[in-house]
Amino acid sequence: MRSRIRRAAAGLVGCAALLAVAGCAPGAEPATPQSLQELSAAYVDAGGACTDLVEQFRASDDDPAVATCGADTVLTLAVDEAQATRLRTGALLLDQPVLWSGRWLVQDPDVDALQDALGGQVARLEPADGPANLADALVVDAGGVVAQDAVPADGEPEALEVDGTTITVVVDPTCDYCGRFLEANGEQLAAWAVDGTATIAYRPVAIGDTAESGYASSLGVAAVACAADADPDAALPLLEALTARGADLDATGVVALADEEAPGAGECVEQGTFAWWTRQATERALAGDLPDGQPLGGVPSIYVGERLYSGDVADPAAFAAFVAEG
Repeated sequence: MRSRIRRAAAGLVGCAALLAVAGCAPGAEPATPQSLQELSAAYVDAGGACTDLVEQFRASDDDPAVATCGADTVLTLAVDEAQATRLRTGALLLDQPVLWSGRWLVQDPDVDALQDALGGQVARLEPADGPANLADALVVDAGGVVAQDAVPADGEPEALEVDGTTITVVVDPTCDYCGRFLEANGEQLAAWAVDGTATIAYRPVAIGDTAESGYASSLGVAAVACAADADPDAALPLLEALTARGADLDATGVVALADEEAPGAGECVEQGTFAWWTRQATERALAGDLPDGQPLGGVPSIYVGERLYSGDVADPAAFAAFVAEG
């Protein structure tokens, strides 16, 4: 079974990711709402339209308070500024402008106009180079992780040569079935790479973002990018650790796991260094840049050559038989 594609309804971005944002400029003295209700009232007073305020479920006091106003506006009040930073950086990948200050964030099509009344800063995602060694797949063969140049901000990755001995594994860090596949088949994949039976191409994508998780899907992909760029041998263990958490993964967990597997990667994630690449890599997969040329239909998606595996992701014998057929 695979998780189907579901896009986040909305996202936030922020100037914490200095390498990936532009357009940050102070407006009036920033508002200082202490509750989601105060933030929504300030938003309306500033000219925002909110006839249908829907507050999202908050599992605990440690979770951010989030509400939507229709389809285009998200209001968020984080527990603290550190959480707000993670939320901004995680949502950066959705490429939508945000107005923010301190603990509050407002995503709205008219953030520039709202800034005059609410103050704060407006941030937008800007193109930036991708990570080394992950363009768009982390490729592992008998020699270990294959060195790759970073994808330029305005460029495309070189096409990966795919034949019957290439296994492409497309996963989302927050996908439970992705974790089951890697847990059941990870050692087998590693053995095939070491003995030259196959080249394994791991493609992380971010299709499971939610505000409740702090956009852990996007942050998780960015974390793998940070590890691949700084310490490529740490990238696959980090991806496996992330998918092992699956749907339980949140923004805080991503940063903690990133630092455990690749010291310093957590800061790279929080700075949004590879936010642009994460978004572009995901969009390439969704557009059909896959071995069979079809748009990504769900995760995990595992290809042997151009053949898409449709068997039990947690059955290594069934998967090995599928590989042998090719």
